[in-house]
Amino acid sequence: MGQAFKPEVFSTAFDPADMAAQVMTFAPATDAEALKLLRARFPDQSLRMRVAALDFLMRRHPRKPAKAYSPR
Repeated sequence: MGQAFKPEVFSTAFDPADMAAQVMTFAPATDAEALKLLRARFPDQSLRMRVAALDFLMRRHPRKPAKAYSPR
């Protein structure tokens, strides 16, 4: 017998890499702005998935570490 429901057809789950790629089309300036875009673009995704996408963005586009503070 066939399946009455095929979850892969109706699945709205996204891969964090796909979510990050869609957000990067808007070129967010900060991590907070990226998370805000993720929340607006993927309201049905869990916070865990949005944070995973943000983590992917942070690891894929590493920022230069801040220079160490040295008082003169």
